[in-house]
Amino acid sequence: MADDPEHSPIQVEQLTESYRFDQELATLLTRFQYHRDDITLTAAKPRPLPSSAYTASTAGLAAVFESSASLVFVCYDDRSHQMVNPIEISITQAIADAVSSSSPTAKPDGGPTDSVGGDPTETATDESLVTATQTDSDDSSTPSFGVVTPHNAQRGALEMRLDDEMTANTVEKYQGGERDVIAVSATVSDPEFARREEQFILNSNRLLVSISRSRMLTVVVCSTALFEVAPKDTEQLESGPVWARLFTQAVGRSPDPAWAGELAEFVGDPVDAHAAVPVRVYHRG
Repeated sequence: MADDPEHSPIQVEQLTESYRFDQELATLLTRFQYHRDDITLTAAKPRPLPSSAYTASTAGLAAVFESSASLVFVCYDDRSHQMVNPIEISITQAIADAVSSSSPTAKPDGGPTDSVGGDPTETATDESLVTATQTDSDDSSTPSFGVVTPHNAQRGALEMRLDDEMTANTVEKYQGGERDVIAVSATVSDPEFARREEQFILNSNRLLVSISRSRMLTVVVCSTALFEVAPKDTEQLESGPVWARLFTQAVGRSPDPAWAGELAEFVGDPVDAHAAVPVRVYHRG
């Protein structure tokens, strides 16, 4: 597995400033990872998603898009999927469909595109400090959208469902890339499978890269089963279950959901299977 590029190591640059995302996400990233290196990450001014940039056809989708949070969790109850997850495909497609279909053409490598949240003087990478002046969002533009997922099988399944201008790719392909709106499809909901792939699924560096690809909104789609899985790796064990830690730091302990219902209610369209799977939306504030 070590020779598989899908499972290759992820390196996290020790940046201190980024104009890609706002201070809410910068603070979360600091608490989640960067504080271990005594780094306090600073970032751009708030850059909310314009209301003209999406159409929320259900109450569940409205809960995702209408908050002021820059990181939202869409959680569901399931413990059975491994490298392809149809529940997350349905959720992610509904989120993608809510974003206007006239997005700028996305590059297949997950690289940058012109967008609502873009700064014309900004580079697409985390590796250098950005000193250029931030520009205001243009409400007349359409946000770019992409999906980050750990497995190529899930990537392929998503690409069959998404519009051509929307990109789904693995963490490695998105490293250094960005979009206005990013959905992170955790994919794995089988706890035992997650434990077998702990260097991959439970790797905090990979999760850090995944959630930091957005300029305006990151939506993490994951099973609640991942919250109970802790890595056996002694270097990460002290942090406990990595997905639960991210959830708690993002939305607090035992938060009330902004919306709760079934999968069919969230997507608003007929679902061939898993229609009754419980789904909840969480965000801070």
